[in-house]
Formats: sequence, C-alpha cells, structure tokens
Amino acid sequence: MKCPGQDSRKLTISYHPCPNCGKPVEFFSDEFRLRCPNCKTIVMKEQSPSCIQWCQSARECIGAELYDKLMGKMTEQDST
Repeated sequence: MKCPGQDSRKLTISYHPCPNCGKPVEFFSDEFRLRCPNCKTIVMKEQSPSCIQWCQSARECIGAELYDKLMGKMTEQDST
C-alpha cells in the first residue's frame, strides 16, 4: 500500500555536503540518509517535518488515535 499523500512523480532533488569529505551527496525528497559515494560516510539530510505534520491524508492514513498521539508529542517537543 502506498501513502496517499506521496506522489513519486513530484520528487525533488537536493544536495547535502558530506560531513567527512565535503562532497555533495544527491538526495531525492523521499530519502533521509545515504552513503557518500566518495568516502562511504553516512550522510543525513537535515531534519524535515514528518509527513503527519503536513499531509492532508495523515489522520486517515495512520488512524485518528495514533495521529493525535504523535501530534501531541511533536507539540510537546516544540515547546521545550
């Protein structure tokens, strides 16, 4: 089953420098960590919002109870 809020036809590309060698690593918008092709170090894309924070289908996708629980935790983290 595919997430109703993710359309693979609308993927974007961004480049993030490797923390070890500084070479740019190409990320698609659905990727969060990759191995640097130059030095093989794991490169993490910066923290981006969870899909439940922006997707209009999130409540339907994961269920109202889990949605409310996760959104409550995110709100608590933002206030600290």
